[in-house]
Amino acid sequence: MRYYYLLFILMLTGTHVFSQQVSVKGTVTGPDKAPVPGVTVLVSGTRTGTTTMANGQYAIQAKAGDTLVFQFIGFETEKVTVGTSPLINVQLSLSNQGLNEVVVLGYGSQRKRDVTAAISTIDVSKLRDVPAANVSRLLQGQAPGVTVKQNSGAPGREFSVVVRGLGSLGAGSRPLYIIDGFPVGTSVGQNLNPNDIATVTILKDAVSTAIYGARGSNGVVLITTKNAQEGKNSMMISANYGIQNIPESRKTKVLNGPDFAQFKKDIFMDKIRYFEHREPSLDEVPLDFRYPEQTKYSTNWYEEILQQNASFQDYNVTFSGGKGDIRSLVSLGYISQEGALINTSFKNYSVRANIGGKINSFINMGLNTNISYSKENAYITEGRDNLVGAALLLDPREPVYNEDGSYNSYIGGHDGVFGFFNPVQFLNEVERGDESGDILSSGFVEFSFLRHFKFKTALNARLKYDSYKQFVPSTIAGINAPPPRDASEADNSYRTINLASDQLLTYDNNFGQHHVDVLAGFTAQEETVKGIDGGGSQFPDDLTPYLSNATLKTVSTTEYSWSMIAFFGRLNYSFRDRYLFSATFRREGSSRFGSANRYGSFPAVSVGWRLSDEPFMPEMPWLNDLKLRASWGVTGNNDIGNYTSLPLMALNNYILNNNFVGGKVISAFANPELRWERSKQLDVGLDLSAFDGKLNFTAEYYNRITSDMLLPIQLPAIAGFTTTWSNVGKVRNRGVELGIDYRTRIGEVGFNGNFNISFNRNKVLEIQGANDEIWNGTMYGDYNVSKPGRPIGMIYGYKVLGIFQNQAEIDASPTQDGAIPGVYKYEDVNGDGVVSYDQTDMVEIGNPYPKFNWGLTLGADYKNFDLSVLLLGAQKYDLFRQIESSTMNLDGVFNVGVESKERWRSESNPGAGKIGTTNTWKWSRESNSRYIYDASHMWIKNVSLGYTIPKSTLGFSQVRLYLSTDNLFLITNYPGNNPDVDNNGGTNPGLDDEAYPVPRTFSIGANLSF
Repeated sequence: MRYYYLLFILMLTGTHVFSQQVSVKGTVTGPDKAPVPGVTVLVSGTRTGTTTMANGQYAIQAKAGDTLVFQFIGFETEKVTVGTSPLINVQLSLSNQGLNEVVVLGYGSQRKRDVTAAISTIDVSKLRDVPAANVSRLLQGQAPGVTVKQNSGAPGREFSVVVRGLGSLGAGSRPLYIIDGFPVGTSVGQNLNPNDIATVTILKDAVSTAIYGARGSNGVVLITTKNAQEGKNSMMISANYGIQNIPESRKTKVLNGPDFAQFKKDIFMDKIRYFEHREPSLDEVPLDFRYPEQTKYSTNWYEEILQQNASFQDYNVTFSGGKGDIRSLVSLGYISQEGALINTSFKNYSVRANIGGKINSFINMGLNTNISYSKENAYITEGRDNLVGAALLLDPREPVYNEDGSYNSYIGGHDGVFGFFNPVQFLNEVERGDESGDILSSGFVEFSFLRHFKFKTALNARLKYDSYKQFVPSTIAGINAPPPRDASEADNSYRTINLASDQLLTYDNNFGQHHVDVLAGFTAQEETVKGIDGGGSQFPDDLTPYLSNATLKTVSTTEYSWSMIAFFGRLNYSFRDRYLFSATFRREGSSRFGSANRYGSFPAVSVGWRLSDEPFMPEMPWLNDLKLRASWGVTGNNDIGNYTSLPLMALNNYILNNNFVGGKVISAFANPELRWERSKQLDVGLDLSAFDGKLNFTAEYYNRITSDMLLPIQLPAIAGFTTTWSNVGKVRNRGVELGIDYRTRIGEVGFNGNFNISFNRNKVLEIQGANDEIWNGTMYGDYNVSKPGRPIGMIYGYKVLGIFQNQAEIDASPTQDGAIPGVYKYEDVNGDGVVSYDQTDMVEIGNPYPKFNWGLTLGADYKNFDLSVLLLGAQKYDLFRQIESSTMNLDGVFNVGVESKERWRSESNPGAGKIGTTNTWKWSRESNSRYIYDASHMWIKNVSLGYTIPKSTLGFSQVRLYLSTDNLFLITNYPGNNPDVDNNGGTNPGLDDEAYPVPRTFSIGANLSF
């Protein structure tokens, strides 16, 4: 009995000993046995934690039997059970996560190590400090072969994204966006909160995109939103506040009031000197500009429309419940961005919720719903007739306000100067707004059976509502049209319903050294858009801006839809994890194509060879992985509109027996043979990982040929129509992409860097014949010409050889009808002795495609500080600065750029040799090489500095504070405010007509975790 009593006492004592908290200490080192500071040390299953100090040492309270978890970016997570010893030293090994991580692919996922396709994954976590109002901002500079440009600085605006060059002359060239498995189209829109993004994967070659068939030829952007972390409940709060301004270096400079008066005086007197061959007297000069030094006002209209210190705000709260079989997450987001122009703004409110997990041992489910509402107050700004262009051209001798404080509503309109609206008044009094409500929902149920099989059924739905309203009051002037004028209003409202369903069967198994996974699927999708457009004028006053109050009204309704179905499959096979093979096939039908070619087939194959595992490879301890891969496949493009293959009807009313009769006529031919635009692409790549995963390198070569392009062709007029759509033409994109990623630690400092560079060469191989050309543009704008042997949309115009200095030069040169000294001397291309005033003597004057694009991300961390820098650029490409045909219009009808001071005035005063005479307009403003500029540039796009407060300091599980600046600095010789501008885009690239300026943003933020 005494024996059992003693045993009971010992058990109680032991229980007390093992449950007693002790101070566990130790040192954490890396593979090189150097101390690693900043390592997170947690007691598993509790909120107790700490971080290692600069010398790698730590101390934490725990009890015997607890598990300590050691975590740090770039290293494998280590778990150690606390025993009787209070000393636990840990040596971390470098993570091979880069190779073993699972990447998202079309309708599934795969270990990155086994991927034989050309894909790019973007680490969104590294972009957490970027003040982004649109998801597309997060793609910029992050992936080789993906060109992301901010064409406009308008708040909330989506960036343009092109993957591996323009691939079509007739259809669209934007990639397909897929959000949580739901194909939403070729625009990501403005309603998705960037803070909700977990991963972004960009599919670039045929084997990765062919599974999306007719929508895959321009690349695919897969976006996955955040889910709850398994085994963890948390709440996260993020806040970011910034101010935005336009740097002085990015403002187009025009003449001030006295200088413009002097300019007007000079051109008046110069014309008399040239045409009348005499010296004018001062009394002849109109009084408005006779004495420039007495100019009363000097208004910088560009500065007047800018909003100083425009705010940027981004606030998010996320609740995550990851414990148990069912996990859930709810996030709330608010983004508010004021524009760089007064009274312009963008706001977005979003709520996202998802729930998912195991119902039982063989059923998984998930439901993801995103609800958002956005409101944008923005205006058309490009070109001389709109806000930014007008601000550059307005007479600076006019004030913004009258002496009584009211608006000066009509600017100019006297002494030969064109009259304009007051842009400050326009921005404040014109009521304009775009509103969008968006509900995006995806749900699935997945059944596991027979050990290796899974069946997943998914339903996706999107309901989108867009409305627009603009009311222009009677107080707003027009071009050479002073107020009061008829007030006008335009309203429209569109509703979009998009429904999709996926049925997926997968098989995954290992057979010894063989691994096979197979996917078979069926998908169907339909989208219907209904809309109503209304307009009105002749309002009784400006106090009731509603269409019902207009005297004259117009209204129209519209409805259109498209649908598709597809069967597809994929096979992935590997042997010894060394020899890899993948094949996909998709058979797709679309309502957009002719009845004879409604279905298309899209096959693709790829192979991979892991050389680093071959016995014949020499022993190289520094090499972790070396893989060669190649792929070939066919993809399509159905971005051609909805009813191109069908005969179209148009209203054609007529009089019959003195009565008005409504009628219809055929307005376009049917083409039942209209078929898919097809792209055949070859890709060869190399993936290398070295130095325990510190260095990762990727190289790609691709060759994509797009044929059967959808273009309008000419018809004989006797047919009753001049054009119809057909499959003609061929375009090639060929290029090289390189990407390198490196990370290491030197003592207490960690370094990481990522560099990518892309070289793409675009060429039209065929249109209808060898000499066929497609011209788009105008004589007084730019021309974009596509023809065999050259890239799509090269810039055409007259080639300027210089400026005629005297009549003798004019007489000795090919005839330019009406030329006088001071006008441009153009090249006589065909050598017939005459420079024709049409397209005959126009040549290629600019190439809008960079020789290469590049992006560089640099990062460092020291103790609790971290720093990141993003640089990106494009080299050796041209832009046509269209706005200068107005800001360098020397007729005296507009204000002009400061460069006009260096214009040609006489043979003895030729100026800088770039700007011609004020004595005539002809041979000066046509599309010519004088407007071409090298737009090579480098952006210091973002710089962020952060500090993480140690967990022991506050009650939060983590607090991080940071400072960030976006669009910090631009290095370029380009005179415009944004070398990324592309006002027309598509097959008409390279035009700058002075877009909405891109602001510099300084912001401060905080991320808090509970």
